[in-house]
Amino acid sequence: MNILNALGADSSLWLIGLAFGLAVLLAAVALASLLVKRDKSLQRRLRQLGGQTAVSGDGEKPLNERIKKFVFRLLNHLAKPAKPRQNWQENDLRAKLLQGGFYSPTAVNTFLGIKVAMLIIYPLLLLLSPIPGRLTTLQLILAVVGSATLGFFLPQFILERRIRARRKAISRELPDVLDLLVISVEAGLGLDQAISRVSQEVKVSCPVLGGEFTLVSLELRAGIPRQMALKNLAHRCGVDGVGGLVTMLIQADRFGVSVGRSLRVHSDSVRTQRRQQAEEAAAKIPLKLLFPVLFMIFPAIMVVMAGPAVIRVSQNLMH
Repeated sequence: MNILNALGADSSLWLIGLAFGLAVLLAAVALASLLVKRDKSLQRRLRQLGGQTAVSGDGEKPLNERIKKFVFRLLNHLAKPAKPRQNWQENDLRAKLLQGGFYSPTAVNTFLGIKVAMLIIYPLLLLLSPIPGRLTTLQLILAVVGSATLGFFLPQFILERRIRARRKAISRELPDVLDLLVISVEAGLGLDQAISRVSQEVKVSCPVLGGEFTLVSLELRAGIPRQMALKNLAHRCGVDGVGGLVTMLIQADRFGVSVGRSLRVHSDSVRTQRRQQAEEAAAKIPLKLLFPVLFMIFPAIMVVMAGPAVIRVSQNLMH
């Protein structure tokens, strides 16, 4: 018996709206929590260093807290079947989430829970819609499997796009941040103070890399060794330019080389590499324009230019 016939048209519309609303609410709360939530132990340590009282941060409404706890509990239960069996797989997923800007310790469980939730919600939305009544059994099975596959892999696709966007932003912001870091170090600031000052100065102009430098500064203030904080920076960014910067700073600190001179050399090399990439992209433009011009613009021009002549010749031949 068809689901729509059993529930009625009005009931099916209500169920579709309810299921869609729950899906949107679940995804919004989970993604917002991933973006906002930070390591509470690190924040507590930083408050103590700043002379502030360790406040629990539970100033939100109790209803919001209950909803958050319920959503996270549900996502944790949903994440269990999809949890990687090997530690290296979980570490790889955690690294991708860090590169995507999700720093919460519960990011892995939340992300996997969202994938499983979408795996369930998408086929449910399909079954509650009018579409199943128009399909055969085989088509319905394929549609359910396809919607479940789409729902399961859609969060992964969104994460990959976010990682690529952040990497592009970091590569674009790196030369300017390096120049300011060189100026700060050559002005007499230590490396830790220079990182802190740069993170404050580039909050607006370079938000992505400035945020990463802010995390480095917070880790240094929390007592994490500089070498470990810099390695964490390279691990979070996943960009070759930042990895080279971190390696150079660690080597300069280990062997006693001038940090300012090393930073200037690295800054020049980064700008040279950026210029070469721009020249390479400019050289590829004619090849990219070839097919649109040949198959879209050129035929339209030929129609406009030769069309009247062809019509006139055909009319003369007919007479």
